[in-house]
Amino acid sequence: MKTEAIVDAIGDFLDADDWKYEYKGAKKLFAMGVSLHCRLQNTRLYIDVKEDAYLVYAISPISANSETTTELMRYLTRANYALINGNFELDLRDGEVRYKSYVNCDSLTDLPSAIIRDSIYVPCAMMNKYGDGIAAIALGYSDADTEIRKAENISDDDSQQGDD
Repeated sequence: MKTEAIVDAIGDFLDADDWKYEYKGAKKLFAMGVSLHCRLQNTRLYIDVKEDAYLVYAISPISANSETTTELMRYLTRANYALINGNFELDLRDGEVRYKSYVNCDSLTDLPSAIIRDSIYVPCAMMNKYGDGIAAIALGYSDADTEIRKAENISDDDSQQGDD
């Protein structure tokens, strides 16, 4: 599937799903804001269309600083463990936190709306799920162990079972 067909399919999905977005044709980039139900409150969502694929990025409005980078790296590494669709990334140069989803369209003749929906909604859902922890750690209020237990609803008893 070629770039233009991918752009058309994504644009059709966003229009049908009533998204408010900006499309930057020269860059083949969709951009929009998304409200969240966590301390982050919102995320910027970018859909970057490539030659036979596209990437979806949900970017946190809160970044790590030099004092919180290591702890946030621990948290995101634990959050990434066992994720099926996408992953968190932490830019060690500037502390940016984002969730990335990748869709390979190379062998597709069309792009089903279910694939587009998942590629967009999963990054938003992950920012919602892990956003309180991102905010608490990036702002220096908590630590990775505490926040991963909260995000994944792990009790202290559950977290100690593997320590034997």
